[in-house]
Amino acid sequence: MPSSNRQVTNPGAFSHRSLGKQVLFTVITLGLYPVYWYYITLVQFSEGTDAEYSPVLRFIGFFIPFVNLVIMWWFAQDAEAVVEQDGLLIFLAELVFPPIVWYLVQTGINDVAQSA
Repeated sequence: MPSSNRQVTNPGAFSHRSLGKQVLFTVITLGLYPVYWYYITLVQFSEGTDAEYSPVLRFIGFFIPFVNLVIMWWFAQDAEAVVEQDGLLIFLAELVFPPIVWYLVQTGINDVAQSA
């Protein structure tokens, strides 16, 4: 993985989740599952990396215009701990096509969880 500001400090904090089931849950919940996914991912990053923040406050920030861009940037930087991509690319993908971020981040989390 590339060197990043964030490092995994507690692999046990990450949970393996099936991407197929996540897509199914997204369809069943009419698109609400990704909102839940962002929250649980923020919690995992907070507990499993050297990032120190309140997942609840960051999650609330996703719903505030312009603040959400900052939160997305921070999310992308935190995601560097589990993905093999630069935070800038993750951030741009969040802006252009969020399912790519979902796939990359969840795959990275699954890899970390599997190695624990």
